[in-house]
Amino acid sequence: MQSPTPLPRRPLLQLIIVLLAASAGFTAATGTSKPAWERFTSTSEHLSVLMPGKPEAHQRVDKSFVGDITTFEHSARDGRDTYSVDYTILPGFAISFSGKDGIYEHAKSDVLKTTLGKPISFTDVTLDGIEGKKLLYDTPSKPGHPEMQGEARFFLVDDHLYTVDAVVEMDGAEEKLDRFFSSLKISK
Repeated sequence: MQSPTPLPRRPLLQLIIVLLAASAGFTAATGTSKPAWERFTSTSEHLSVLMPGKPEAHQRVDKSFVGDITTFEHSARDGRDTYSVDYTILPGFAISFSGKDGIYEHAKSDVLKTTLGKPISFTDVTLDGIEGKKLLYDTPSKPGHPEMQGEARFFLVDDHLYTVDAVVEMDGAEEKLDRFFSSLKISK
């Protein structure tokens, strides 16, 4: 009796490679792969934080009656979850005119307006001796999508306002928010 003829190895290997490549392409297209978390550090902005992958960076200059307001934005996504760190240079007059509480209230309003969020609480928070504010909020649910929870923290250091924000799916929210915010470092 003759043994079965083995399949040629080269076409089989090529088929396996094609299937693996197609699978990787499908995973990337559907967003089911999770980005690796890495430390984002900005020495010029005196901050560092863990973020999912390398964040996108943008700079925005807003004209105001108190002067130009420059904001440096860094944001990253992990599936539907979004994480951002903004650093705003405020004109000195804005701080003396509005005061620290006024600056925090304005920053809170901006986050809620941007996310269409509904505030849950707005409390004091401290980060390595820096006093700030913590905003918890819900975002409106959308058909076919899970509920989302938001948390933002605001720190005013001299003329620099840090706005650190995360909007995450409710499932596992506490763990995701803790991972992000517990990694935050701001140096004076």
